[in-house]
Amino acid sequence: MRYLQLQIRFPPEARHPMHQFLVEQDSIQRAHLRHWNFSNPAYITTLLHIVGDTREGREEYLAALDAVETIEEYDVTPVDDRSFYVYIQETAQGFASRLRALLTDTELLVVPPIEYGSDGEMLFEIAGEQDSLQDLVANLPDHLSVSVNRLGEYDAYRESQATALTDRQEEVLEVARERGYYEIPRRASVREVADEVGCSKSTAANHLRKAEARLVSLYEDRSTTK
Repeated sequence: MRYLQLQIRFPPEARHPMHQFLVEQDSIQRAHLRHWNFSNPAYITTLLHIVGDTREGREEYLAALDAVETIEEYDVTPVDDRSFYVYIQETAQGFASRLRALLTDTELLVVPPIEYGSDGEMLFEIAGEQDSLQDLVANLPDHLSVSVNRLGEYDAYRESQATALTDRQEEVLEVARERGYYEIPRRASVREVADEVGCSKSTAANHLRKAEARLVSLYEDRSTTK
């Protein structure tokens, strides 16, 4: 049995409102879709793990949930100041119906979690036969930016790479490391990193902050499973 990890970047007009929320603010870094239930044709029920600075971003996240017309109800379970769970019941229309089609109209298995990132990307892993995996990728809509991050034989004990950095975050982090941004004393500024990767100072700082938060959260996740 083979598996692949897909990274799909949705254009703004095709994103779920809560995915767009991740892009537009800084406090919440990512949302992991842990479980879903499509048994009711009228609704999609999901359980998400929301990760970020919840002291700053939780109320903004909940306000954004209240503003989504397709969300019928939700329930929040706090974890700590870095994350919380949210159980959502949403009408099966629009974006939710497309998610249903992606995950159900196939013999392939989607391996949780599905990660929604702060750069408009969605990361998830799929397991199944090689031909079916190739057909899935070939038949994805043309307006989506799709890349295959990993491909190989499935191994249940292999740690999921859904917590990996985005390509842009990895690029900025690598430049920062090479230029000495993390050395003591520091040999490069955020401005110098930004100039080398060709973006504004604020954008570079944002990428570094989110990349660092992802790595810290990954370390915390590993620690809690030991």
